[in-house]
Amino acid sequence: MVPQGSRNPPRTHRGAERGTAALGIVIPALDEEEALPPLLEDLARLPIDGRILVVDGGSRDGTVAAARTGGAEVMRSRCGRARQMNAGATLLATRWILFLHADSRLDDSALHSIAHHVQRDGPEAGYFGLAIAHEHFYYRLIEGGQRIRERLCGLVYGDQGLLIRRDRFAGVGGYPDEPIMEDVILNRRLLKGEQLVPLAGKLTTSPRRYEEEGRIRALLRNMRTITGFLSGTDPSSLARGYRPRRARRPDAPEAGLDADPDRTTLLVFAKAPRPGTVKTRLAHTVGEEQATGLYRRMGRLIVANVRPAPARVVVCYDPPDSEAEIRDWLGPSLHRCWPQGGGDLGARMSRMVERAFPHADRVLVIGTDTPSVDAGTVARAVAALDTADVVIGPALDGGYYLLGLRRPHPALFAGIRWSTASVLAETVERIERLGLSATWLEVEKDIDTAEDLTPEVKRWLEPDEPETISRASL
Repeated sequence: MVPQGSRNPPRTHRGAERGTAALGIVIPALDEEEALPPLLEDLARLPIDGRILVVDGGSRDGTVAAARTGGAEVMRSRCGRARQMNAGATLLATRWILFLHADSRLDDSALHSIAHHVQRDGPEAGYFGLAIAHEHFYYRLIEGGQRIRERLCGLVYGDQGLLIRRDRFAGVGGYPDEPIMEDVILNRRLLKGEQLVPLAGKLTTSPRRYEEEGRIRALLRNMRTITGFLSGTDPSSLARGYRPRRARRPDAPEAGLDADPDRTTLLVFAKAPRPGTVKTRLAHTVGEEQATGLYRRMGRLIVANVRPAPARVVVCYDPPDSEAEIRDWLGPSLHRCWPQGGGDLGARMSRMVERAFPHADRVLVIGTDTPSVDAGTVARAVAALDTADVVIGPALDGGYYLLGLRRPHPALFAGIRWSTASVLAETVERIERLGLSATWLEVEKDIDTAEDLTPEVKRWLEPDEPETISRASL
């Protein structure tokens, strides 16, 4: 069965070539099936080309289908608005980024203001005044109060939008990974440096929170939150009194982790850790023995971290005479080890995928170069395949660290210039040519050269350093 919306491949707004658009639009979403279509209709009228990316945090409704129908690309990331927006900004290679909430609407004046600001290409970021899409006089009072807070306290909220140059966004550190007020913290940094200016036009936001909670109750809750923030209360503490509209049970598994493991096969591609054959670019700097030792540690970490994933794990090894060596390295309890066989990397991947599919509904492929990959990564990929033909995890070096499929597509592997910075672009071009839908995962870093080594990974070069690592350190 073809997933809903799968005939809409990832594309750019108004036909702009991927990687050449000046503007990228990041929309974090969680169960926004109803709110997204009107916003995407507004963005279709933008007078400049751009990429629209909906970053889904694990929706259980038709959010992804609505995004594809509206012409947006889709990314599946870890949940949390700051994480989602940062993940989307990392993926988009555009000079300018516009962050919008899913329940926003833009009039023609705002659309032209966005285009003018991008084309002028000045250093300042831009935002819109607060406008609430309701005629009741109560909301005019809310808007007036917000204008006062902007002037006196430097409070600008995420539902007012943020248009910012990519280098400026990186320079202020992106959105802080906070459960609440992440937008205000970033905007205050920009205001402090006189880098944030108002834009003409109207961006309206939905009053749904006020209407659902009750206007007075929502107002009092907002006042408590603002007062606490201005008095220095930690955002994590503030979040405990700010109930999310779509709260998830603390003990609820991440979407995908509760999937049937018998339906998915995870292929882990690994080479026998022999000096001179693995991490050869890294070995030029740190030496063959240390590079091989680092590779051994990464492989063990990744295999251990993906074990809880909802998938049958198969290690695909090379060279063909190394099964005993692979089992000794990655653990004698490995249930399945398959020799990759001959040919280039594409031929070997295609062969292993074909072998796996008679026994699974979806097949994922990863390597042993990305230590941040874990069971959560795999779970998000599995969940993404509910609404896509392909899921792809892009790497910073221009390749990919994960590829997931609902059925074999040999054309995705044939004729790719492997071990080059064009692997991802060539693969995406094949996906589009085949008319397949794709969902992105978060961008991660492969460890291939000395420049890829973070301080924590560098410590792995010491023989007695424990094999632990955190995602944040990567």
